[in-house]
Amino acid sequence: MSRRFIPPSVEALGDGPGGDAARALTAARDAGFAEGCELGLREGHAAGFQAGEAAAQQVCQAAMAELRAEFARRDSGMRVAESLRELLAARDEDQRTLEATARAALAAALGTVFPTLLGLVAGREIAALLADTLAERTTDTLTLRAHPATIAAVQAEGLAAVDAERLTMVPDPTCAPGVAGLAWSGGGMHFDPAALLDRVTAILRPCPATSENLLA
Repeated sequence: MSRRFIPPSVEALGDGPGGDAARALTAARDAGFAEGCELGLREGHAAGFQAGEAAAQQVCQAAMAELRAEFARRDSGMRVAESLRELLAARDEDQRTLEATARAALAAALGTVFPTLLGLVAGREIAALLADTLAERTTDTLTLRAHPATIAAVQAEGLAAVDAERLTMVPDPTCAPGVAGLAWSGGGMHFDPAALLDRVTAILRPCPATSENLLA
């Protein structure tokens, strides 16, 4: 800061009667100017500091507002992701429950209708098995052992005369209906629909919750 130059009075330069008063006035004026300068500097510094602090506070508040907005966006995204994970987990659980219910229902239904189906098709299935075996083992004589009702069902299907000559049917009341044993020299086979039903229903039963299932 500068001020306009004010020359001292002529009296202040000399030793006349007004010299002391002029020098005192000049000294007072210089002291007042110095004090004013110091006060102005202090006030200017304080005002500048306050202005800088206010500007910094505005910048910080703007930065904080941006950070809060970003945090809100990220938090919203995390909430949406968590909701999706929960929804997918619930869907997977519903699918597992539906599959287990369907498997159990199919197994129960099959167990209910299988005896009826067996009574209808056992004779046909055993007759087809006999025909295939007789065609494959042309030099062997076969013996069929089964329940009398099963034997009757097989005979009702009819066999070629040449096949009948190579086949001996032995009624055995101790055999379960629908079960048949077929034997020939050095071999044989067993027709057991109940065992087939057990294998089918075992496939249909719900799978146990093993660690492999859970990780699949």
